Amino acid sequence: MTNKNPENKLLVHRIDEDTFTITGESGVSMVDLRRKTCSCRKFDLDKIHCSHAMAALRSKFGDEYGKMIYEYSSSYYKVESYVLAYADPIFPVPAEEFWNPPPEILQRRIPPPEKKTKRGRKQMKRVPGVAEGFSKKKFNKFSLRKRFGHKKKKHALQ
Repeated sequence: MTNKNPENKLLVHRIDEDTFTITGESGVSMVDLRRKTCSCRKFDLDKIHCSHAMAALRSKFGDEYGKMIYEYSSSYYKVESYVLAYADPIFPVPAEEFWNPPPEILQRRIPPPEKKTKRGRKQMKRVPGVAEGFSKKKFNKFSLRKRFGHKKKKHALQ
C-alpha cells in the first residue's frame, strides 16, 4: 500500500503490518512500530515520535492515528506520569546560613583527593597575541619586473 502524506511530503510504503519504509527529502527511513524503532534513531532514543513514525501511524490507523500516538510513545510523555512526578511538593533549598547539620558531620574531616602528577614539564597552551593574527611581511609581485620582493610603487622615470 502506498500513501502520500501531503503535509510533510513523506511517501509511506507498508512492508508488513507494523513495518514501513518512509521516503522523504532526507532519504529513506525504516519504521518498526512493533519494536518502536526508526532508522533516524529519534524514535529509538527519545521514545517520542519522529515524523517518520507519525507517517507510519497515519498510514496504519488512518484518521484514528491521533488516539494511537500515546500507545506507541513512552509512558513518560503521558499526562498521568507528569502529574505523578509533581504530586509531592518540592521545596527549595534554604540559604546555607539556615542549615543545621548534625555535629558528627561537622567534625568529620575529609582528606583531599589523591593527585597523580605527570612526569615532565607541564605543557601550557599559548594564547596568540593581538598582532599575531596578521601575517608577516608580504612580498608583492611587481608587475613590470615580474619578481618577488618588490613593493608595488611607481618608479620615477629618469
